[in-house]
Amino acid sequence: MKQDLTFYAIAKRWAIKLAYICVSMAIFSAYGEESVQFKVVDQKGNPVANAVVSAKGEPKDQTAQMAVMDQVNSQFSPHVLVVQKNQSVRFPNSDDIRHHIYSFSQPKPFEIRLYKGEGSNPVTFEKPGVVVLGCNIHDQMLGYIYIAEHEITALTDENGVATLSTQANEFNIWHAKLSTSNSERVTVSRDTTASGVQQVSLSLLEEKKPEVKRRKFSRKFSPGGR
Repeated sequence: MKQDLTFYAIAKRWAIKLAYICVSMAIFSAYGEESVQFKVVDQKGNPVANAVVSAKGEPKDQTAQMAVMDQVNSQFSPHVLVVQKNQSVRFPNSDDIRHHIYSFSQPKPFEIRLYKGEGSNPVTFEKPGVVVLGCNIHDQMLGYIYIAEHEITALTDENGVATLSTQANEFNIWHAKLSTSNSERVTVSRDTTASGVQQVSLSLLEEKKPEVKRRKFSRKFSPGGR
């Protein structure tokens, strides 16, 4: 009987310790991954969509998963695609006309000649940075691929709001209109004393027709699919 009571007492102490550990881990998890929200606006107070908000950290997304940059109504869709370093991207053409897309950007210069449908191989982006996309047939087409490296990222929606789960206190914000080089980022610190959405104002370049240089190719082709 005495041995049974001793065993019961030991088991009870271990159960209490285990419960304490579980509660501690739950509390740490709750505080370890806080939800942080930013609202990005321009110098006139208008919400800014397609801004990339990032912080140092390892993303939980499956970076091995193939990303997609489509072409719809002679526009890149999405306008801004966020991928991780070494991630591959498919470039389907959902239009009924052919496109000839390319990029001169240093992280990944490439081109995919005139095609429709799925007639292109995926492109892997091995270096971090920003890739600007254009079409050699349709000058109005302009898109961006943001290649992150050891970054947790979120893209602002039409209301300018982005949400990240992170412990970080320092964040970078990128937008295509921050600079003519398309590479500038703004660093902001989280206001730990405030609750709710933190607003960030960006000074963006004035709207103007995108300047996309058309590439000259040695082999002539007919833009019959235009």
